[in-house]
Amino acid sequence: MRPADIADHLDTILSMNDPAARNIEITRCYCAISDSLAEVLGSHDLNWFSFGAWASATAGRAIRGESLPVDWGTSVSVAAGNLAIIADVAPPFIRWLEEIHRHGGANQAALGATLEHPSLMSAPQLKAALVAYQLAIDLRAVDEGNLDVESDRAAAQLVLLGNVLIGAHEQALVDEFIDVAMPLGGIFGLVTTRFVSIETPDGSIDVCRDVPPPRYLAGARFPLVLDSLANPDLVALALRFGQSPTNDVSASNALSWESYDERMGFILTFFRAYQRDARFFVVPAEVIGA
Repeated sequence: MRPADIADHLDTILSMNDPAARNIEITRCYCAISDSLAEVLGSHDLNWFSFGAWASATAGRAIRGESLPVDWGTSVSVAAGNLAIIADVAPPFIRWLEEIHRHGGANQAALGATLEHPSLMSAPQLKAALVAYQLAIDLRAVDEGNLDVESDRAAAQLVLLGNVLIGAHEQALVDEFIDVAMPLGGIFGLVTTRFVSIETPDGSIDVCRDVPPPRYLAGARFPLVLDSLANPDLVALALRFGQSPTNDVSASNALSWESYDERMGFILTFFRAYQRDARFFVVPAEVIGA
């Protein structure tokens, strides 16, 4: 899909009033951005929008009232957060895709034109994510797609860095919606968290448990290029959110989804584990809810 068509789709989404129908279109829009970014980043690694499509499909279950035994206003809050995220996160990346098209490729000129947009002045994590993605593209371009193990590792960790930075920005944005969705806090928040799960190609994953070994890795915790983190910015984020840079997931469970740090710890390790699972590029219609 052309960047202009994705932008038009987003405009249509922002004008929709039916939360359930809008969620389906949000999920489809994430898929379109994911596919377009894969064309420039490569399909070796999932980008944030690949994960975002599955997260949006997961949100659709709550929006339709399917995932919690009691709805304390949860469906309304999840629908509001679902809309707020795409309205905030998608435009800079659509703009980057438009600049890539305008400049004839994913080069520094296209990145520079994107970063100059006023909307990014108050979004340092999104700016840093765009830079990390571009560095991964540049690294792969130097090796003409034939990366040795260490170069492949460096590129993969740059993509993961970008994914985590976008996730950190997004989770800060939705904090208020999560507080409303879990209004009683404390022990009630802990109980509510027991019903929080994330849809994946392997089925639902319980966020109260440590991130399990993904099926596509046949027992391994992480893909080889991410089994030990070396990128200093990525290591700093892992430590910031209580996660190990080594092959260890023992602190990845989020017992209180209300806690930003706990959510981000789970999300970082989840992204790291599934980053090379190509199944995420396709969200089945039954998962979308269409």
